[in-house]
Amino acid sequence: MIRAISAAACAAAVVLCPLAARAADYKIDGSRLTISGTFYGDREFDDFTTMVRKDPAIKTIVMKQFYGGVNMSNSLSFPKFIRESGLATEVDGPCFSACATAFVGGVRRGLAPTADPNKTVVGFHGAYQAGRVYEPFEITYVNAIRRYTGGRMSEAMIRRAYWLPQNGFLAFFDPRRGTNEKGQSVFVCTGKEKRQVADCEALAGVDGYKVGVFTH
Repeated sequence: MIRAISAAACAAAVVLCPLAARAADYKIDGSRLTISGTFYGDREFDDFTTMVRKDPAIKTIVMKQFYGGVNMSNSLSFPKFIRESGLATEVDGPCFSACATAFVGGVRRGLAPTADPNKTVVGFHGAYQAGRVYEPFEITYVNAIRRYTGGRMSEAMIRRAYWLPQNGFLAFFDPRRGTNEKGQSVFVCTGKEKRQVADCEALAGVDGYKVGVFTH
């Protein structure tokens, strides 16, 4: 059962997530490449793509407490590269912002075998500039998420996530491995709630499989 969730995004370094590393860390174990920490721009994206291209054994990208990045320049390049490379994605721990966008690029998407389903969440929100929603990027973002979820996440749902306050997010837990006491696994948080999931708005009748966030 889902126990708790912070009502603020990881980028703000608040209670849901431990402080992010200063840069992304990588670990290759057979066919799995694990990324943790934070992307900080195009150079790290280039490092990632180079590793994948040099090692054809890599088939799955594991995002372990990976907090995405800060550059819009690579936020949609990441899922595009993953999808075009035919890679699966798995998540282990909080996955917000650019991490969530990258995650849905996977041809197959689910929780890592070692993930704690009560603490592993995929969270979507908008792009921000100087603390405000960056409106010009909205249509591009909406179209990308629609495409990578196979059209299953509605435009209205994505737009709602995009326009949440900077500390807000649309959060998806894996309903096959953990829900709240009412069987709900999708929550809209504005950033003003306390730590308990119950303080965020739960979306009834929807889950991460129905809208294409998870596939297995």
